[in-house]
Amino acid sequence: MDRKSSLLIFNIQRYSLHDGSGIRTVVFLKGCPLRCRWCCNPESQSPYRELMFRKSRCLGCEKCGLCREAAPAKCISIDEDGCVNVNFNHTGNDPEWVSICPSKALTVEGYYMSIDEILQIVERDSLFYRNGNGGLTLSGGEPLMQEAAIDLLKKTKEHHIRTAIETCGCVEQSRLLAAAEYIDEIFYDIKSVDDKKHYQYTGVSNQIIIDNLKELCNRYSNKRITVRTPVIPGFNDTKEELDEIEELLLPLKNVTWEKLPYHTYGVGKYEMLGREYQLETES
Repeated sequence: MDRKSSLLIFNIQRYSLHDGSGIRTVVFLKGCPLRCRWCCNPESQSPYRELMFRKSRCLGCEKCGLCREAAPAKCISIDEDGCVNVNFNHTGNDPEWVSICPSKALTVEGYYMSIDEILQIVERDSLFYRNGNGGLTLSGGEPLMQEAAIDLLKKTKEHHIRTAIETCGCVEQSRLLAAAEYIDEIFYDIKSVDDKKHYQYTGVSNQIIIDNLKELCNRYSNKRITVRTPVIPGFNDTKEELDEIEELLLPLKNVTWEKLPYHTYGVGKYEMLGREYQLETES
């Protein structure tokens, strides 16, 4: 498969009612420039395929042990109880070895699909899209990190299917504006106006994000743009923080604002990826 005309995804969710108008097919793309401490999809962050270990599914060394033979050196160890442990620093460049796991305790997050393959899945539900302006939603991660995302949006519009995107806004401005031409609904994250705090909690400055939002609203005043703010304890949950965001958005006439409640649904995924959930660690 030609990687230039394909996309690295980690999930496709059909019949979604929360990611745009009507019934949506949501395609989740891997790769994100942000490292938000509260991220509920940590498997979306890396732009590469990566290993995930669900320890509760593991059969143990006495019943199985196949991974010890297939894995790269130093990747798999066995503790005194016969349980498998994974060293995520030694998983190797080719994660296909995990296919030997019979219980799917070891899996690979991320798989490539061509634009046409994705469209075939999206078009299966085209009958449902017509009622309520449903269609395709690109999410992530940050979907615009992958250049082929624009080609997918363009081809989807050529098939007369409505499109939406969920973006953090931290992308090259020219790419964001080029993609917007083929998008009907835009969901745009603004997490904080405080640049120092934004950098501290996400790993990136908010300047490009704010500049991109202003230019997006200026160029596409006819677009439906919804700004979303996840309200995170200890980060942006004060009245002062939220008032600053509201003040930023007031001059942008074609924007609506949604505040999203904090949740911890993705906490368990961090252990499966060999990482720590930073917000919980520091709370």
